[in-house]
Amino acid sequence: MEHYRLTDFGGRFLTSEPVHADGKVWPGVSAYVEWFVPVGARSVSVLFVHGGGGQGSEFLRTPDGRPGWAHDFLRAGYPVYILDRPGHGRCAWNERALGPALPLPDYGTLYPRFVEPARHDLWPEAAKHARWPQDPSAGDRFMASQGPMATTLAASQRHVEAIADPLFELTGSTIIVSHSAGGPCGWALAAKGGDQVAAIVAIEPLGFPGMVHPLGTFDNGLCALPYAGVADPFDRPVAIVTGEATWMRDANARAAAFIRGLGNVFEHIQLEDHGVGGNGHMLMSELNSASIADLLVAWIGRNVRG
Repeated sequence: MEHYRLTDFGGRFLTSEPVHADGKVWPGVSAYVEWFVPVGARSVSVLFVHGGGGQGSEFLRTPDGRPGWAHDFLRAGYPVYILDRPGHGRCAWNERALGPALPLPDYGTLYPRFVEPARHDLWPEAAKHARWPQDPSAGDRFMASQGPMATTLAASQRHVEAIADPLFELTGSTIIVSHSAGGPCGWALAAKGGDQVAAIVAIEPLGFPGMVHPLGTFDNGLCALPYAGVADPFDRPVAIVTGEATWMRDANARAAAFIRGLGNVFEHIQLEDHGVGGNGHMLMSELNSASIADLLVAWIGRNVRG
């Protein structure tokens, strides 16, 4: 196992105003952030924002026990911050602050899209999926990580916006690396963070302008709602990263066309064009995750100072 010299590591709950309900006082919208700061750290950090019903642990270790992306970025000298979004991971779902949650997903819902796309062949590229870990327990560990999520995209967006200010107080200047349904959260966070957000790397982000999703419509570009912040999320280097065998290819192409039209620094990294093939949606979990991280680190190195 590789070792790192750290100047600091730890975690903190991010909180907002308590909620008064049923004659009692309850915690408000809360999140959890964990961090690792290497010796000789760069001046800009990396903030990982998980997707869907997942949690930040996805970036620490793969389902088959290999070092996760946090290790790749620490090796490159970046302070790493890993967010458990409100109601996810180490933050219990609090209906009084967050509203209702969807039921927990079962194997039949997630396996065909995340673990066994080639077996179920639900979209044209699914047959190319060949990178899920071979450890027979990897799928079970992935399912164990999946918890509740908001019933609407709008709610998820408002939840992260509520904890954005204390989050950026911790991260300082940072690069947001978001995933899936964490993509809209990343754009919304950047609107709040402004100049503190040096770049955004969106891994298979959910949504494109006008997309009608079961949890809501993308009425504000790549988000459901107008931003709570005033900054332009795309006024910084941005990359979208898409695997060869995912169902997200068309949606990501539409999102990429939208961002390109804004005239900013942008690249749509389609992994097969870089000799990295066979990937599904969980790029940070699959067998070639370290090769993908190398591409991300290299893109950031070319486009972000510090």
